[in-house]
Amino acid sequence: MELFPNRSTVRLISYRDKYLFAETDEESVTQSRDGSTRNSYWTVEIVDEDCISLKSCYGKYLTASNRPSIPGMRARYLKVTQSRLGNPNPNIAMMMTVDDSLVTGKWNSALQWLPLMTEVCSEVRLKTHYGNYLQSNKGPPPLGNMVTHDLPRKEGPMNKRISWKVELVESPSVVWKESDSFKTRMTLYAKTFVTEMHRGKEKIKGSAKGMIKKP
Repeated sequence: MELFPNRSTVRLISYRDKYLFAETDEESVTQSRDGSTRNSYWTVEIVDEDCISLKSCYGKYLTASNRPSIPGMRARYLKVTQSRLGNPNPNIAMMMTVDDSLVTGKWNSALQWLPLMTEVCSEVRLKTHYGNYLQSNKGPPPLGNMVTHDLPRKEGPMNKRISWKVELVESPSVVWKESDSFKTRMTLYAKTFVTEMHRGKEKIKGSAKGMIKKP
């Protein structure tokens, strides 16, 4: 668990150098090259000595649902979503907040991930209780930037899809503030540029009028 300290914030990077990304619909999970926004930040919560959960910026947990990402393909490319703690069945579309502690303990099993170290430092594979692994995908639509959970392939190039680099974020709030500050500065620069352009046009118009001789 040394890569996942409790209550720490991490980013997960796929073999395609894309970040595990919580979409703004607060349900979908994809891959994105934008690692600067809070959507790529996940809060670690320790479930027990073996398992963790990962919470998105929307307060929802990375969930291994049994819904297919591709219609008609039930055995492969199962959908990974965001869902709330306490939902007894994260595989249905409507999320209901119900205390399921009497059934599954503190956590629903679909929200639990077992980190398995690889031979590469700071790289893991995240395994579900059902034997599937968190997987990044590529290819033509509908695969694209899809994130799914799937059974592992035989050892080979395909297995790199289930490997994720873990990047510990020291002070995410500082990063967000710096990002917001940068956006503010860029907005200010843009407004100043537009104002100066407008003033320049007014000066040119004034000069042109002065050059026109009256008959």
